[in-house]
Amino acid sequence: MLWRLWASPNGINRYKHGQESWALVTGASDGIGKACVPFLPASSVAKALAQKGFHVLLHGRNPTKLTAVRSELAAECPNAQFEIVVADATKSALAREVAEACKGRTVTILVNNAGYTSTLIQPLETQDYDAVQRGIDIGCSWTTQLTRALLPQLRADAPAAVVNVGSYVARHPPPFLAVYAGTKGYMLAFSRALRTELALLSPSPISVQYHEIHSVATKANGSPVSLAAPHPDVMARAIIVAIGRDKEYVTPYWVHELTSWVLRVLPERVVARMAGGILQGQRTDIKRGEGEEAGGVGE
Repeated sequence: MLWRLWASPNGINRYKHGQESWALVTGASDGIGKACVPFLPASSVAKALAQKGFHVLLHGRNPTKLTAVRSELAAECPNAQFEIVVADATKSALAREVAEACKGRTVTILVNNAGYTSTLIQPLETQDYDAVQRGIDIGCSWTTQLTRALLPQLRADAPAAVVNVGSYVARHPPPFLAVYAGTKGYMLAFSRALRTELALLSPSPISVQYHEIHSVATKANGSPVSLAAPHPDVMARAIIVAIGRDKEYVTPYWVHELTSWVLRVLPERVVARMAGGILQGQRTDIKRGEGEEAGGVGE
């Protein structure tokens, strides 16, 4: 928490060099997931980066949605350039094509924000096999393969940063979200191992960061803006400040960090029971009576 006393919104400028600095932000055409599943709209991250002087490559699977996002961002940030890269994140072999599209630019920041936004809140044994595989493909395989494919360019364009947008469920995995929590736990282990590896092997400074995200208020997930669930733009600006601090594990938004401290103090069995009680009432495999909702919206 004390790191905020020395944090500066301009710390990210270390990654802004060369004639034009670019950032690649994944998941820009994804829908907003369930209200209980932390998800940050990539457009907010892209806008925050553009406001700091970066040009942005927007990755997603839906060209129509990507074009709409690009148009919206271009109107809000007329001094920045926005380009789109279309690729289905369930097909990790396409990660190399995304990395290829980055060539010819000085890419200094990769934001791995793609996630399976249609996460089911239900027991694993009731889930469709294909849905389980999609969650693993996007949450684990895609992030790994894209980072692998882009590392040579990030090294050439260093100093650079790999920002993995994670979740508090990596440390406190709840019931009924086993696959989602598992992918975030994988991302945390991957981030820590890669950061240490690069520090040992690479003379070029490439920062690997895991950002713990909690609730974010969006129109699509129905969460109202509150102290605990900030507006996506507020969350994105917090991430920008955190990137500049170059911490291995960081909770960008201050209220979420306070919440994390409380969760760490409580016995894990208590946290799990609390989460289970909340998610039990939001299960997507239980039909509810008229007027009742299952707790969230998909894409």
